[in-house]
Amino acid sequence: MSTTNGQDPTKLSRSVRERLQLAIQVKQERAWNDKCGADPLYWLMHHTKTRDDHWRQKNSAPYAKFPPLPYMPWLFEGLRSDRRLFIPKSRDMMVSWAVMGYLTWLAQWYGPCHILVQTQREDKAKDLVSGKDVPGYVRTLYEQQDDFLKILHPTPRPPSEMAGLEFTWTNGSRIQGLPSGAEQVRLYHPYCVFFDEAVYLDDFLGSYGAAEPVATQIIAVSSAGPSDFGDIVLRIMDSQK
Repeated sequence: MSTTNGQDPTKLSRSVRERLQLAIQVKQERAWNDKCGADPLYWLMHHTKTRDDHWRQKNSAPYAKFPPLPYMPWLFEGLRSDRRLFIPKSRDMMVSWAVMGYLTWLAQWYGPCHILVQTQREDKAKDLVSGKDVPGYVRTLYEQQDDFLKILHPTPRPPSEMAGLEFTWTNGSRIQGLPSGAEQVRLYHPYCVFFDEAVYLDDFLGSYGAAEPVATQIIAVSSAGPSDFGDIVLRIMDSQK
């Protein structure tokens, strides 16, 4: 049996169903993209994965969803609202992952923006951005997110071909890693600067001073230890008593 124009009605209805299913899928993916763009923690917990360097010891998968830690909503509220944020931490709190997740989200959904990530050593800066042999934090979050998000937020070249200290998007955003030193920061006028493990940075105050007049947002994270970072945190805590 065929229609008046010679088309098989069974095949036509199947084609219509497929187009409807595709339209529904696209609509759902757009809704998820909008929800991710409105909430970085939602994106981290539901639509991408982090790298677990201890997966062999735990006999688990090498990549996992961001865990529902009770302090993360409070932390992300600060990341999204505070222009200057100092975060003391202890090990295994996933604070560096959280900050890099926030910065990746910011670059991906709200570009173009230039973000600097400074650590004590260049190899650690690479690990937070694109990485070398092992994908870095930013590259992991990008590659492990849902495929439709990678389509909606493309990169100018495959992430595996990017330099270890840099990750870029087609929207003009760039996350760039730097080793310690105030002179490294003075070369740029970034939207945001992130100092990781600020206790160990050579001349942290100099780097902060270079970023202060030009950066819209500055985030500093570190574990405990006698340092300029620790002194600033203590003064802030004392002022709030």
